[in-house]
Amino acid sequence: MRALLFVAFLAASTEACAQSPEFAALDRNGDGFLTRIEAIAEPEIAKRFAQFDADKDRRLSPAEYRAAREDNERRAVRDAALAARVKEALVAASGLPSKAISVEAYEGSVQLSGFVPVPDMASRAGRVVASVNGVRSVHNNITVK
Repeated sequence: MRALLFVAFLAASTEACAQSPEFAALDRNGDGFLTRIEAIAEPEIAKRFAQFDADKDRRLSPAEYRAAREDNERRAVRDAALAARVKEALVAASGLPSKAISVEAYEGSVQLSGFVPVPDMASRAGRVVASVNGVRSVHNNITVK
């Protein structure tokens, strides 16, 4: 029995020592877990805290935190790729001042901003972006100047 307790203690202390510096900085009470309050310092993790809490104990273990960070990194890569595809589509569309249009993407939602000389160009840019694969919604904040 003592050997089993020792092995369990050793495993727990090894996991605690293997925490990333980011996790340790967020774990304000030092219990080896992140609560929803502690996770607020990282908005992307706090936003989907319940999704990342795999065992539903209302706290994130170091492994759950690592999985959440990896998920956020994959999302950032997908968002960057989507923004690049949208920018490419705007460049390919003739008659649009693509350099004057800024593109931001987040989870399939694309926000356009910038200035164009004619109202038709703003609406056309929105239509071009809506046709790009992976775009779920378009927020067209292009201003006619």
